[in-house]
Amino acid sequence: MKSKIILLVVSFVFAIQSQAQIETKVFTLNLGEPTLNSLRDSVNSNSKLVIKAKEPLAFKLVNGNPYKYKYVINHKLVNFFEGQGYNPIDSVGKIIGNPNISNKVVDEKTKLENKIKVKEQELKKVEAEINDTNLKSVNNKSILLSKKLAIKSEIDSLQNELKNRSMQSSSQYISQSFYSANIINETKLNNLLKSITKAINAKNEVDDKKNIKSASIVLKQAFDDLKIDIDNYVSEISAEDFLNKDSLIAKRQNFNSAYIKLLQNIQGIGNEASAFTDVLEDFNKKTAEINPISLKIKDEISKMYQLKLYNYLLPVDINGKNIDVVEVTVERYDKNSTNPTPDKYTYNIWVKGGVKIDISGGLFLTSLMDKEYETKDDGSKKFIFEKNRGDYEFGFGSTINVSLRGGSWVRPGLSIGALFTTNQKFQLLTGLGFIIGKEERIVLHTGLSMGRISRISDNYKTDGSVSYDLGTEGTLPMTEKFSFGHFFGLTYNFGKVKKQDENN
Repeated sequence: MKSKIILLVVSFVFAIQSQAQIETKVFTLNLGEPTLNSLRDSVNSNSKLVIKAKEPLAFKLVNGNPYKYKYVINHKLVNFFEGQGYNPIDSVGKIIGNPNISNKVVDEKTKLENKIKVKEQELKKVEAEINDTNLKSVNNKSILLSKKLAIKSEIDSLQNELKNRSMQSSSQYISQSFYSANIINETKLNNLLKSITKAINAKNEVDDKKNIKSASIVLKQAFDDLKIDIDNYVSEISAEDFLNKDSLIAKRQNFNSAYIKLLQNIQGIGNEASAFTDVLEDFNKKTAEINPISLKIKDEISKMYQLKLYNYLLPVDINGKNIDVVEVTVERYDKNSTNPTPDKYTYNIWVKGGVKIDISGGLFLTSLMDKEYETKDDGSKKFIFEKNRGDYEFGFGSTINVSLRGGSWVRPGLSIGALFTTNQKFQLLTGLGFIIGKEERIVLHTGLSMGRISRISDNYKTDGSVSYDLGTEGTLPMTEKFSFGHFFGLTYNFGKVKKQDENN
């Protein structure tokens, strides 16, 4: 009983170790252009497209451009926009408090300095996360880089405001449109706005109101410009066969940082506008025009961040399935065409390992054949001579061929079968076979043949040295004998290659 328990435990441990050693085989599929060489082993690009029967199979998709093409693999649409959800608004915090202050001298300088210190601490924290070696996700790192740029931009804006306030004496009017004035000065204006929009060094509420209203107009132009830049970039990449990964990462970071800055500007101008009822009403009308544009910008940037730059199809387990090859069909449809004709290519990944059983039929040569004789008269007796029929006899037959799957053009196997000779004699065959080809396969055979043959009785000599009395009819005394010989064969495999679609 104890020995049985030990044997069971050892078998269990061995089974676990065997399973632990099985690794997923990954092939890289280049979607840039469907060609014969687009599918490669991810580890060794020069190796054949072969997979072991026990290995799960997965595909890494590279160089795809879902902005231009729709990709269908084995009749299933591949969705490239399934990455981690991202909303640029999540990166926007409160950037400025309510500046509704009186005309009394207030220590705004100290407040601004404190805000700058807080933002500098946030910047250090984000930089530490970016430099964390355990951060492997490309998308997460891109989000942090965008957040870093937004914080730096916010610090620069606060420092400009601090500089402007430092230039004012305590006896002067305290402007309530510093943020708006900075936006006007920092924004690249078109020719029309340059002529009608200028920042004023506010000395009273009228000047503050003008700055805030001008900043609202500039803000609308900035949103329009960003939307145009994004649309132009999307149009550009929609004309390319595959995306440049580095360029996309840089572009989406720039768009994201610019968008976050604009959202912060809405907050800043809104805080200043809230000090004046009539200005706030005008600001709300302007933001109502901005909101649809902002939503489109947000959706497009979120889509860029959801794009999976490295896309993997789920692993497929083929262990235990009686298949010879995993077939992968790739179709690429141009989204810009009304009725596109797809670029299509089919790849075959051959399975290695496991037993393969085929049936083939064809032509055979066997050394096992009936003997034939002729006689010559010697008075009342006859001499007996053996006819020379050659060394082999033709026959037609079929074999069962057992071999190991190897994914190669030539592989050995065992053959068992039967044939019928031209004399309609049945023979059993066993021997070796060499299977040539992958799909339309020919088999070469050689081995042992077995069966019954007709020959003259051993009591008679067939060299003409002795004459025999064969009676009035001259009938030869023939006997049936089970005997062994050898054979050669050339057959064609009747079975078709057993394929499995990658997703089935």
